[in-house]
Amino acid sequence: MEGPPMVCYSMGSINSLVEKITPLMENHPKTKKLLQDLKSLRVEMNKFAGGRAAGEQVNVWMKQVREMVYDIEDWIYLKKDFSESDMEEIEDFRDEIQEARSRCLRYELLKQAPTSDAEIVYSTGPRGRRLFLEEKTVFVGRDHPKSELLGHLKDEQKDLKVVSIHGRGGHGKTALAKEIYGDIYIKGQFEYKAFVSVGRNSSMKTTLIEILRQVKSSEVDACQTWSSNDEQINEIITELWGFLHTKRYFICIDDIRTANDLEVILCALPDNDLGSRILTTTRMKDIAILFSRRPNDVVYEMMALNETDSKSLFRNCLYVQEEEWTDHFKELSKEILEVCGGLPLAIIVTAGFLWRTSAELPLQSEKLKKAIPSEFDEFYSESEAMRKILDASYADLPQPLKSCFLYLTAFSGNYGIKKDRLVRRWVAEGLIPERHGNSSWETGEGYFDELIGRRLIQPAFDGNDDQPIGCTVHGVVFDFLESMSSKENFITPGAELKSELFPCERVRRVSLDCGDEDEGDTLITYCLLEKKSLVASSCDEEKDDAIILKLSRVRSLAFSGDAGRIPNLSALKHLRVLDLEDTKGLANERLESIGHLSLLRYLGLGGTDVTKLPQQIMALEQLTTLDLRRTSLKRLPVLSRNTKLMSLLADQLAITPTQMSRMQNLEELSKVLMGPDGSLASELARHVNKLGSLRMLGIRISHRHSAMDQQGVKHLLEDLGKSNLQSLLLDNCPLPLLDLLVDYPLAQNLQKFELRMHGCLPQVPQEIASLIAITHLHIKVEAVEEQAVRALGSLPNLVVLRLDLNSSPSMTVSPKDGFQCLKVLWFNSQYGGVGKGIQFEAGAMPQLRRLWLELNVQRLMPRRPRSENKYLRTPTIQYWN
Repeated sequence: MEGPPMVCYSMGSINSLVEKITPLMENHPKTKKLLQDLKSLRVEMNKFAGGRAAGEQVNVWMKQVREMVYDIEDWIYLKKDFSESDMEEIEDFRDEIQEARSRCLRYELLKQAPTSDAEIVYSTGPRGRRLFLEEKTVFVGRDHPKSELLGHLKDEQKDLKVVSIHGRGGHGKTALAKEIYGDIYIKGQFEYKAFVSVGRNSSMKTTLIEILRQVKSSEVDACQTWSSNDEQINEIITELWGFLHTKRYFICIDDIRTANDLEVILCALPDNDLGSRILTTTRMKDIAILFSRRPNDVVYEMMALNETDSKSLFRNCLYVQEEEWTDHFKELSKEILEVCGGLPLAIIVTAGFLWRTSAELPLQSEKLKKAIPSEFDEFYSESEAMRKILDASYADLPQPLKSCFLYLTAFSGNYGIKKDRLVRRWVAEGLIPERHGNSSWETGEGYFDELIGRRLIQPAFDGNDDQPIGCTVHGVVFDFLESMSSKENFITPGAELKSELFPCERVRRVSLDCGDEDEGDTLITYCLLEKKSLVASSCDEEKDDAIILKLSRVRSLAFSGDAGRIPNLSALKHLRVLDLEDTKGLANERLESIGHLSLLRYLGLGGTDVTKLPQQIMALEQLTTLDLRRTSLKRLPVLSRNTKLMSLLADQLAITPTQMSRMQNLEELSKVLMGPDGSLASELARHVNKLGSLRMLGIRISHRHSAMDQQGVKHLLEDLGKSNLQSLLLDNCPLPLLDLLVDYPLAQNLQKFELRMHGCLPQVPQEIASLIAITHLHIKVEAVEEQAVRALGSLPNLVVLRLDLNSSPSMTVSPKDGFQCLKVLWFNSQYGGVGKGIQFEAGAMPQLRRLWLELNVQRLMPRRPRSENKYLRTPTIQYWN
């Protein structure tokens, strides 16, 4: 049974407010009447929340009520006690609620209430979570364009050549560009390469720095050179041009939308005579033509798919097999494909709309037919058809899932979004409803999978897991989401904080690019004004007042770029979510102000330069998620006795027994350092079973494992076998621990057991074959013998194998060796040129979907920078050189 989410795009935070006020009634009787008023208001709001509102009056009323509820909740949450004057404020709130309800009655808005267009269902469709890797390719009908464009890019011409692909959004320009880039990348024809997306709101400074990082990633100290992006854009252009002017390079620039961006990019890329190439995509033909300034430059127009390719793409993307199509659906599908007009994105999203079982296919197809225009309609256009398809897909989502879908606009549309970061922020925002028998993470993960199943986002993979580790959002879909989010005032794009575009409504959630001076300066101005340090000297009091009004109630704030532009944040007292992941130059002293954010639930510091946390942060009683991964931080200050931490994430955190005893709500703890210089195994064993809600545990074993308490390790393994863990990671595991793992079976509920062995072993230990719970194995050995292959292949649940070989590869895998469940193989050999290599007999590894080869073949092709790892479609063979 599911409860309502605490916060959603249409209802705002009214459920959260009702839950907050309910326990106050006992000591403050006047809040009882306020609660009754809010519940009555919620009933009326609910009548508009099930579907799309019918008229502008309803939209305006709902927005006004949401903002009122947010303001009431902000006031209530900061109150520790109530005085008599506060009771007067509560009466004022009641008056506002009554006035809102009166307007609803006066304008007869309830008569416009739509019928529910989406039953509240969850991700329990016909697909299992593990179907993603079995999906067929959606790259259809583009082999000829790919071949033609590769011919232009690979010719022997020494002059710089620019190849520009143009076409409407959804034609598959980015997919084609990625296919071409991947082909050129694997064959190593260019030593210096980069792939970047520009999009609508991207900072050109950030884009240029990303190009510079990619082309210089194989250079020593390249990352240190650009650890901060506070350089002026002209200096970045000079740096990039100076680096590339003596080199043969291939740069792919996706989704250029303005002539100004084009001019900046051209200034940064030198016109040398070394056979360099630039590949661009754009929606505007004029931009493509402007790029083509040389006789041999190429402008290529993307064309719609023909009827055969359209049907093939539709068939590949539809989960229901063609043999199950009814005659009626076959006829309907022809009409639907005609409306799609050969636009790949329209076909893919349409197939996602029809994602259910074959029994539900006719109903869904009829619903879609009514929602989208016919090509014979008077005002029909391809862009209108695409919008209607997205409208129908959005309307078909359950209400909580709509909020989660809209929340994608809190991230940059130009880059991949990490799944765990996204889901944890959904939870912290209150967008995930309680679901009996499931944790918030499990429900959120189900939502993520459902958005993939509905083809509204594209899954992203890496070599460490068989499941998606993130997603990307198509530019057309992202533009649609931004327009919907703007109407609801759900997420404010950072670009709107620029002076000339300052939003007319209060900002509740915003993501800022600190490389863009206009976005960062507005926030800095607000924080300074709140501290009263600029009030006396302000030259534009009206603008200053507007900044204070619009930013005073920010609940969610994310930064990217240069942390040096982050101001003192203590003025943002309503913040619930603060995401500083991967900001550069974040000094410890800048964290002091965060300790004043009493409502903070989520703090993301992953990938920053933080080495120490101030005591005030660990005293935040509402903090539920603290992400410290990819930082050098190893110890925490004293925790609050009332801490609500549910997710504590780091790379190797030494936790004291007192800290462990206070974190009774933990669901995720990873990675805790175990050993003489970290947490003792006996102490972990004492507390792990007391954490009844702990579902994910990651342990990094100290390099000083020889001095580890063996008896404590035994107790820990014994207690882990009795726990409710669903996921266990043992990192840097020493060989002697394998015998203990064999003797102590792990938890019955364990769904994922990742084992990363310590150091380089002489060979694969035979004890491995007894660890039947292993699903993910990382191991480095000197050599792989025939019996070792069989030992690994005998593991019945192994889905991911990373095998690092410290010698020349010489191994054969046959069907007799097992590997019946293996989905991902990452094979790394430090030496090349000797041995027979790795050979696969027919029928070996039948479930394998991705093969990553990292071989030392520098004589054959240049080194591949790890930072350029791109998301791959499946099935895929990816070479790391």
